Amino acid sequence: LIGDDGKIAAVGADLTAPEGAQIIDAGGRLVTPGCVEAHCHIGLHNESMRWEGADFNESTDPVTPHLRAIDSIYPQDERLSDGLAGGVTTVCTGPGSANVVGGTFAAIKLTGKRVDKMLIKEAVAMKCAFGENPKRCYGQNGKKSPMTRMGTAALLRELLFKTRRYL
Repeated sequence: LIGDDGKIAAVGADLTAPEGAQIIDAGGRLVTPGCVEAHCHIGLHNESMRWEGADFNESTDPVTPHLRAIDSIYPQDERLSDGLAGGVTTVCTGPGSANVVGGTFAAIKLTGKRVDKMLIKEAVAMKCAFGENPKRCYGQNGKKSPMTRMGTAALLRELLFKTRRYL
């Protein structure tokens, strides 16, 4: 049963639906609320746009906490409708793992034509990467810091010290 707010109000066999209501017989299928993807880059990497749509990594500096996912989300990204088709209704999306600190993630609904209408909450998380990606993207490919996990840890520690002084 769908409530006046458009949300599922009840599920069951013995419900009384208002006159004229659409009845969906799920026929023994599992009915669940929409799934939430807690960590992804959907909407920031629009594959159909070639390099122009690859906005999930700013690989000019390994420390970019000032970047925001909401500035890069492309509401017409085909992956948003793919997610919906798979039962995902909400995502936490943001920068990739190229940077030690990549910027903030945003929580969004996968429906909508404008980011401000899709937005649930801005800046829900800060992306930090301790894995091999910062070493590969900067050290191995660019021959600059970080080249090691020690370098990654040092860059993050330096940012945290600067943050503490700022506060």
